[in-house]
Amino acid sequence: MEDKRKYYVIIGSKAYFDSKLPSFSGDEEVDTFLELVKLSDTAKQNSFIFDRHASILIVKNDNYHGIVEAAHDRLGPLIEDLTTDEAEIYIHNPPRVLKSYLEDQYKRALIELEVISEKYEIKKDSKLFIDNMKTISERIIGQQMAIEEISKSLWYLTNVKREKPYVIMLYGNSSLGKTELVHEIAEKFFNRKCLEKHLSMFKNNNYSEYFFGEAPNRRSLGFDLLERESNLVFFDELDKCPEHFYSAFYTLFDNTQFKDATYDVDVSGIVIVLTSNYHTEEEMKKQLGLPIFYRIDKFIHFDDFNCETIYQIVQNEILERKQEYDYKLTSEMIYSAVSSLISTSGENARTIKYKVQQVIEELLFQEVLEKMTV
Repeated sequence: MEDKRKYYVIIGSKAYFDSKLPSFSGDEEVDTFLELVKLSDTAKQNSFIFDRHASILIVKNDNYHGIVEAAHDRLGPLIEDLTTDEAEIYIHNPPRVLKSYLEDQYKRALIELEVISEKYEIKKDSKLFIDNMKTISERIIGQQMAIEEISKSLWYLTNVKREKPYVIMLYGNSSLGKTELVHEIAEKFFNRKCLEKHLSMFKNNNYSEYFFGEAPNRRSLGFDLLERESNLVFFDELDKCPEHFYSAFYTLFDNTQFKDATYDVDVSGIVIVLTSNYHTEEEMKKQLGLPIFYRIDKFIHFDDFNCETIYQIVQNEILERKQEYDYKLTSEMIYSAVSSLISTSGENARTIKYKVQQVIEELLFQEVLEKMTV
C-alpha cells in the first residue's frame, strides 16, 4: 500500500485545537512547522543539506505569521518538503491557499484528509434564561427598555435555528451601559467568551490589511473570526470606524461565509453586537449609509440617566469602593461631599466615577493638609 500523508485540519479556537491533538507518547518526536522552517532556512543559508523530515508535524495558526509573505503561496509543498511520506500533520485554521491545496490533493487521492470544526452554541435553557436576564437587569441600571429589547432578541436566538448572522446595534450617549451589557451577555449566554474589537483603534488606511486580509503573514479579521471562542462578536464604537472599511462588514453581516483575501470563515449563527454614540436611527442612516444600516437586524437605544438612576449609580460607586477608604472615611461622608458636584441630568458612569474619585482623594488629603498647615 502506498504511503500517504494524513492531514487533520482543525478549525476553531486555540483551546479547541489543543484539545483535539492526540496525547503523544514520550517516544514520538513531534515537530512544529515554524521550528522546521527556521532550521531549513538556516541550513540553506549555510549551504548545508537539510535532511530532517517530521513524521508528526503540528502547524499552529500563528505559524503562518512567522514566514515571509511569498512563502504562503506554496504552504502545501513546503509542508511536504518538511515531512515524511507517511507523516501525520495537524493543521490549525489553514489559510485559503493551503485549504484549497489539501482539498485538491485529497480529490486526487494523494493524501488522507479529516476536517474537524468547533461548534458554537448559545445557552438555551429557558429557566436559566429568566434568571440570567434578571441578573443583568439588576446590574445594568437605568436601561430597562434596552434590557427588555435585548431580552426579546436573545429569546429569539435561543428558540430558532438561524444561519445568517444576527446584528444588533446598541446606540446612545457614551458611558450608559452599552459595553457592560455586552459583557453581561457574554458571561451569561456564551460562557464568558466573546471576540471583541474596539473600532476606534482602526483610524487609517494602514488597517486595511486587517479588515481585508491583504497580508497573509499578518493577523486579520478572518484570522480572528476563525480563532473565536464563541459565536458572540462585539464591535465597539462603529461610529469611530473609517467608512472605507465598511465593505468588510457588508460581507460579514450578510453571509454565512466571511471571505477576506486570505481566509474563508464559517460565520453561520454568529451574534454581532455593535455600539455607537449616535442619538437617532435617522442619524445612523445618514452617517453609516443605507447599505450598512439595512444590514442591521435590531436597533436598541440607551436612554440618558434620569435623576433617580444617577443617585443609584453614585451610591453603588461609593459602596463598591468601600475597601479603598473604609479605614478612614465613611460612605456618608463621601456622598455628602460628592452630592453637590453631581448634576440631576447629563451625568454618565464615567463622569460619576471621576467625581467620586476626586472626592475620595480630596477627603483623604484633608488630614495631611491640616498637618502641613500647622
